Amino acid sequence: MAVSKPYRLEVKVLDASRYKSADPAERKAYAAQLVQGLMQDGFVKIVNHGIPRSVIEEAMATSKRFFSLPDSVKRQIEHVPGPDPQRGWSRVGSESTAKLFGALKENGEVITDTDSKEHFDIGPPTDLKFPNRWLYESEVPAMKAFLEDFYERLHETSMDILAAMELGLGLSAGTFTDRCDQRASELRLNHYPEVVMEHAPREVSRVWPHYDLGIITCLFQDSVGGLEIEDRNHADRFETVDPDPASPDELILNISETFERWTNGIFKAGLHKVRLPPALERTRQTGKELVVPERYSIPFFVKASHETCVGPMDEFISEKRPPMFQPLTALEYQMQRLAKAY
Repeated sequence: MAVSKPYRLEVKVLDASRYKSADPAERKAYAAQLVQGLMQDGFVKIVNHGIPRSVIEEAMATSKRFFSLPDSVKRQIEHVPGPDPQRGWSRVGSESTAKLFGALKENGEVITDTDSKEHFDIGPPTDLKFPNRWLYESEVPAMKAFLEDFYERLHETSMDILAAMELGLGLSAGTFTDRCDQRASELRLNHYPEVVMEHAPREVSRVWPHYDLGIITCLFQDSVGGLEIEDRNHADRFETVDPDPASPDELILNISETFERWTNGIFKAGLHKVRLPPALERTRQTGKELVVPERYSIPFFVKASHETCVGPMDEFISEKRPPMFQPLTALEYQMQRLAKAY
């Protein structure tokens, strides 16, 4: 008698080189699979997205060089907590996704813990209203030039993704991408410091369950692991999105809140969190003290131009599906949400 394998959510892996194909049918098939995967799970993985592995490796190396600096140095460009778009360095514990998503509870109790990470954020180099903050060149040589170039690469890749989503949904070219023409997306470097622990399960929650605020998020992660996404087929269940050693340049893509609003709830934002890496979870259960290793990740939060409406688009409104969300501008919405995270 055949023994069935235990159920496990398998996030779709898509090859973005198909979108560059000269064959229209191949492009359309890729776009349809992209839309299907995002609608079904809120997440997909993308390979051959156009950003070289060497560039991603350099981004991780730059992140490590920056976070290895003393806090006294990083404090020179510290982000002031508040509703403005994040720029510069945010210390460990400065942000609380648990507060931002206070409706999400654990054991019936609202969680207000802060996140166990520090991060560095930049917006578009042309943003004069919310300018980027940089250390002196001598602190991390070439960091500014490299990250500005990396930002542009990620912008181009994300616009290709949104264009493919337009194709997969049968929408006119520019339906999504034209709403990003002023460039308000944000690039973040995340560092989760090492933690020594014994028997405190809640301490291993590095980031509580949350949704991202933008349109979509493009994420690169290191080999440590710990990212978990909601399994929509099983209530209150999360599934680990393991890093693929054979594909370290794999991009993890998720739907964010603005896209849910644009599509009037047809697409749901992807719920996710960061927990103890699976291998260490098994160690914890033996009762031994353990060290949770430091973790690095790089998300690119794709956001609509500041004055663009983030209410439902006409294409997704009907008599049977009236507007579900208030028509705010992207900046108004972001500032409302960020104000709750501090």
